[in-house]
Amino acid sequence: MSDSDELTLPGFIAESDVLPPSKNLGVRLLAVLIGLGLLIGIAVAGGAAVLALIWPDRAGMCDSSAGSCRDLTVEQIALFSAIDLPATAVIEDAQYARVDASGLLYATVVLAAGDADPLRNGDYRVSPSLSWASEADALMLDNLVLYEGVEAVTGPGHEAASGQRADGRTVILIRVSRAI
Repeated sequence: MSDSDELTLPGFIAESDVLPPSKNLGVRLLAVLIGLGLLIGIAVAGGAAVLALIWPDRAGMCDSSAGSCRDLTVEQIALFSAIDLPATAVIEDAQYARVDASGLLYATVVLAAGDADPLRNGDYRVSPSLSWASEADALMLDNLVLYEGVEAVTGPGHEAASGQRADGRTVILIRVSRAI
């Protein structure tokens, strides 16, 4: 079809006046595909970086290859257990161990006087019983409440108990077993 064979209607522009002839279509298609590949790669790498920031990894916890670890911070315990512990909390006892692809955390944390119990309005719900409730009973805490993690939020294997010591401070016992 030549330019003179094109149909022209009043008020319309001919196709040959709008679109230039297609040149190097293969090169342009390759450039688009490479650009899309780079964009997807950057999105995946960014998502992985965000997950690494919010999800505790093995390097963030102590190396338990020779046994359990006791050198943990309040931040590590809070992140691993999904309990919003205040920075003023004191770790009375903590043990962490890895077994294959699972992390096990046992911790006893004491809140500062006046700090609110984070289990009462967090990602945990009251549980009628826990297999290790006798441990909590042995501490002779007042107002002892047993909790389990809301599986949709924390995943399975998150358990805790809280109560008040004679001095009025809240004690939280944490037992978490989860995949890492």
